[in-house]
This record gives sequence, C-alpha cells and structure tokens, in this order.
Amino acid sequence: MPRTISLTVASAFLLIIAFPQIEWWPLAWVALVPFLIAIEGKSYKVFFVVSYLLGFLFFSGTLGWFVYVTYPGAFVLIAYLSLYVAVFGLAIRFFKNSSIFLRVLVLPCCWVVLEYIRSHALSGFGWALLGSSQCKNTLLIQIADVTGVYGVSFLVVMVNVLIAGTINNTSKASIIRAQVLVFALLFASFVYGFFSIWKAPSWPKTLVAVVQPNIPQEVKWEQSLQPSIVGQTAEITMGLKDVHPDLIVWPETSLPGIITEVPYLLGAIKLTAVKVHAPLLMGAITDEQGNYFNSAYLINENGKMAGRYDKIHLVPFGEFLPLRPILGWINRFVPLEDFTAGTNYTILRTAAGHRFGVLICFEDTVSYLRRQFTKAGAQFFVNMTNDAWFKDTKAPFIHLQAAIFGCIENKRSLIRAANTGFSGMIDPFGRILASVSDEKHKNTFVPGRAVAEIPLVSTITFYTKYGDVFTLGCFFAILWAVLRPKKENL
Repeated sequence: MPRTISLTVASAFLLIIAFPQIEWWPLAWVALVPFLIAIEGKSYKVFFVVSYLLGFLFFSGTLGWFVYVTYPGAFVLIAYLSLYVAVFGLAIRFFKNSSIFLRVLVLPCCWVVLEYIRSHALSGFGWALLGSSQCKNTLLIQIADVTGVYGVSFLVVMVNVLIAGTINNTSKASIIRAQVLVFALLFASFVYGFFSIWKAPSWPKTLVAVVQPNIPQEVKWEQSLQPSIVGQTAEITMGLKDVHPDLIVWPETSLPGIITEVPYLLGAIKLTAVKVHAPLLMGAITDEQGNYFNSAYLINENGKMAGRYDKIHLVPFGEFLPLRPILGWINRFVPLEDFTAGTNYTILRTAAGHRFGVLICFEDTVSYLRRQFTKAGAQFFVNMTNDAWFKDTKAPFIHLQAAIFGCIENKRSLIRAANTGFSGMIDPFGRILASVSDEKHKNTFVPGRAVAEIPLVSTITFYTKYGDVFTLGCFFAILWAVLRPKKENL
C-alpha cells in the first residue's frame, strides 16, 4: 500500500505542475501513468479510495486558491470534485480484464463523460479540465472546434492508458493495435490543427483596447473610494486618446456600485468615452424595482448609453443562494441577497458596427453561453471579470485556460478585461495577441492597458452548431462496452 500511495502522490504532483503557474503541459501526457500502475490488481475499495486521493491532491494543488473566498467552501468544492476522479477509478477497475485496445478506447470516454458532468452539474465547474492543460499546444487543440475541450482530454487520457498498459505487459498483439490507433488519432489531430491555421481565411480585423486598473479587493467596495477607483481606471484609459480603438473594455463592476445611485461617477465615465472618442464597455450593478443585475453597459463615443447586457449564468453562493428553501439557514451566518439572472443573449456593437457578446466573470468558461452568443451573431467575445478575489495566485491563469478553449471551439477572438489580470486579447486559434504586463512581464496585480487588432469571424464551427456530440458519442461507447458480450475479441 505505501507504494500505491507514493505512486498516486507522484501522479498528482505531475498533474499539478502541468497546470499553471508552472505549466509544464507535456507532463500531462504521462502524469496518470504512475497512478494507473499503482492500482493494478487492487479491489474496488482500494480503487475508489486511491482514486479519490488522486483527485483530492490534484484539485487541492490547482484550486486551493479558493480558500481566499472561503475555507469551508474550498474544502467542500475540492471534496466534491474529487468524487469524479474516484468514479473514474471504479471504471478502471470495471474494465480491468478487457484488452488494452478496449481500455485505450473506453477509459478516455469515461474521463470525458465525467468532465462533462462536472462542467454542467450543480451550475457547473469547468475549470482545470485535463484538456485545458494543453492550451499552449496550439496545433493539437484546434480539434476543439469539433470536439470541444473534451476531445483534447480524451487524447491525453488515451496516451496515459496506453503507456501504463504497455508497462504492465499486456498482450503484444493488443498493444500494437492500440499503439496504431493512438498514433493515428494524434497524427490526424496535428494535421487538422496545421491545416486549420494554414488554410484560415484572411479575416477582417478591428483595433480594440483593454484596461486593467488593479484595484485590491479589500478596498474595491469601499464607498468613499468609489471616485478614486473610477478616476484611476479613467486615467489609464486616457492613454488611449491618440489610439482611436473601435472598443475599450473595462473590468466587471468597474463602477463599484449601483449605477443609478452614483450619477456623478457615471457622468465621469461618459466624459472619458467622449475624451478618447471611443465606445467604452464598463461593468456596474443595476437595480430595477428591487431586482439586482450584474450588468455590462456600453457607452458610445458621444457619451450616450448604447446597450446593456445582464449576466445570465450567476455564481452559486456568490450571486445567489441555491436551494434557498433548504439552505436558507446559511443567511444567519453570511447574509446573501440573490441577484437576478439575465435572460437575453444581447449582441452589442462597436463604433464600426462590429457585433460582440459579453461574458461576465466566469461566463467565459461556460460552453453553452459561448455557443449561444456565437449563434446570435457575435463576431467576437468580451469577457469582463474580477479575479482579485483569489489574490495573486494561479487562479487567473486557470481561468484563462478555459477562456482560450472558448475561442477555439467557436473560432472567435476574445477581449479579456480583468481587474487584477489576466487582461489581453486572444485570437480564434487560442493564441495571445497582447496582454497587460509590467517591465518584468508580470500579468497580474499590475495596472496598465493593452491594444491589439483582433480578427472578426462570422463563420460557424461544427462545435458551435452541434455542441457536445463528441461527448455523447463517448457516452454511447461506454454503454456499448458495458453491454457487449464479455469476449476478449478486441
């Protein structure tokens, strides 16, 4: 058992450093191998416990920054997410007598289906998906415009299962067939990525800008500091006066208050848009007859209100209390008023008439929102967020990874404005075009602005049109593998 534990710890360590901030992403292709070797031949109970340990260590190392919001909440989140890895362990045990060829096919399917469920169940949490670790593997990840990020997770798990099966001396004939399959899929994925980029049309472009004010979370909602917060953001924006961008983006709740209660601050923001002569997108809270919305407001170059988007996908326990009739007792300890969710996929327009969809906070990690905005006509995305809650940790970069895949899945550029970072622009292939940084190339907890030309795309990808059919295919593959006659014919 000590050997089993040590190998599992090794796998967790390799997985953690494959993600930000170390981000040695090639390690993800072998990270599960020690764990898969360690649990070979064990009972269902051991499989469950050891797999749960792997999940708990991995999520502690990648999502531990959640403690800056709430210690109990961080523990509950990590404990809950670890269950998905534990169920994957049970799947490994169930198929332990199958050929390596079958396991190379079905175990990645199990991982994908579990990632999909955790990305959607209980409001969803699609951060730190295994495929997200490959966001810098530019050629390979272009398959996401067909399979979503889950297709990349599938390939990573497939390679891990093949390596572990080869080390465990499975039958030679089955290994050769499995190796041919894995090589063929990897080769096809790289070729697809190469031609996706090489054959990309010459899309029109537009010049955009993003502002990162770097306001500490502990002072952001101090009422007496509201004028200086808005003033600081406006001062950075004034540096764009001679740039003439088609759109300037400020972070989420960059006006830190209810918009109708601070007309003098709104007036100052409108004046800023007029001075730089460019449309300005900023965030604020809207109060409509006691209904509160987390909103994005577009102010045109003449200082007039040109549109508004209300956040659709709210954060549980942050913007609303789920199951309030059951969990209402929590309000005795932590007062929590519910925000109201928006209902419209509002498309806004830049000064030149280019169409974009706004994703507030972690909405840029939610696949169905990105797809719906694309279908509604968005030529690019804007994400305004405030990752200052998590201090100067790996959180903004884990968040960024998920956002990058949203670009690839829908082949849309993304402008990202974060209060404390990461802020910048990403192209439809997931490549960073520009970012806010200091002289040491630090992207977080530094003030600044960034300017870049982004491609404008109007075509619809397979993933945008059909969604997660790849994941559905994985589900049916699992069903077939479970129900098929128990013969070792693969």
